[in-house]
Amino acid sequence: MDKKSLVALVKGEDIQEDVTKVFDLMGGVTNMIHKGSTVVLKPNAGHAEPPETSVCTNPEVVRAVIREVKKAEPKRIIVAEAAAIGCDTLECLRVSGIQAVVEEEGVEMIDMKRDKDLVNVAVRDYKSNLDHIMLPRFLMEADHLINLPILKAHASMVFSGALKNIKGVVQDKVHMQMHQQNLTMAMMDVWSVCRADINIMDAYHAASGYSPHMPVPINTQLILGSKDPVAIDRVACEVTGIDTSGVSYFKVAEETGLGNYDMANINVVGNTIKECYKKMWIPYIGDMSTRWPEYDVKCEGACSSCQALLAINMEELKAVDEYEKNKGMTIVIGGKNDIPKDVPDEKIVLHGNCTRKYLKEHPGAYWILGCPPNEPALYLTVQRKETINGMGDQEDEIIRPCMARDEKVWRDYVFNAAEEYYKEHPEDR
Repeated sequence: MDKKSLVALVKGEDIQEDVTKVFDLMGGVTNMIHKGSTVVLKPNAGHAEPPETSVCTNPEVVRAVIREVKKAEPKRIIVAEAAAIGCDTLECLRVSGIQAVVEEEGVEMIDMKRDKDLVNVAVRDYKSNLDHIMLPRFLMEADHLINLPILKAHASMVFSGALKNIKGVVQDKVHMQMHQQNLTMAMMDVWSVCRADINIMDAYHAASGYSPHMPVPINTQLILGSKDPVAIDRVACEVTGIDTSGVSYFKVAEETGLGNYDMANINVVGNTIKECYKKMWIPYIGDMSTRWPEYDVKCEGACSSCQALLAINMEELKAVDEYEKNKGMTIVIGGKNDIPKDVPDEKIVLHGNCTRKYLKEHPGAYWILGCPPNEPALYLTVQRKETINGMGDQEDEIIRPCMARDEKVWRDYVFNAAEEYYKEHPEDR
């Protein structure tokens, strides 16, 4: 993009005032939303977790945006979401507090998973396995789409913001298809047919730690806004100290023309990045090859998604007391590794689609499909000595029961690790 992108950045203590200021800095809501129009708000409510966890968009941010949009006198305001695979959208909206806000503000709410009136949209020049996408007709016919992500670390993407949140407009069949090949490219394909007009990011209590399922909220007190999803995500990373070289989808998004990544082409208005800076604790960024010396970890050529999943799974093995029991195994992520021929196949775990080629010389190795694979698949494969892919019956019969069983011990482990981190880095608290 040749033109500079504007990103509004506001730090404050009143969510409604801050959201209003963000809209004003972007030109004013009445100049962005047409009178008598249909406006769809897309929050992040992918999992059934309460507001204090920072898993979902803060319901008060949703309320503030609804009230701001009402000033433009639209005909309809619809809050719409399609929760993560296997999750009930209505339950997620209820537990997150968003449903209560919708009812109190007198606007509509739609579960896009349950919507039967779908449009088959062609993806021209598609870059993943998505040549067509089934999307709700009301979404395609809406006059405005406002994207309402929450800023959080993300185990399978390193970072989640505006770009990733639009992934949640598809139903489970397409969602699963996106994860089977290249998730980054699939995200770009969804954006090519369903682009948000406005992005308002909830960074009031950003989710650090092993997010999205086990975040450690931090008191950032920020609201960001932009028409450019790439620029708003880049600024979000800048204010939280995320190394953007580890976020693979930025380059792809810029190359596809979605927005500006280069800070020289981004105009930040409102507060400065320096005024807002608060480093997030993201424990799965950094050197992976020597972090777990009891295992032979090979990660040459691995993308940021698989590196993040490697870290979260190795630490979860420690949390559930399975790490020492299984030491000596070879864990492989990425497609540029050399695996010694004398390593027994039963000691090798191949993580992700790009490691499939190693099955030629190690046909008995555990191979976990996916790009990226299911989030807990690695630690469950190491623990159970059977390949866990999260496909078909494994999702309901193995993965979800195991995650529920291990949730408390994993939560305690993560929060104790966070306390240790902040003792060593008090400036980040």
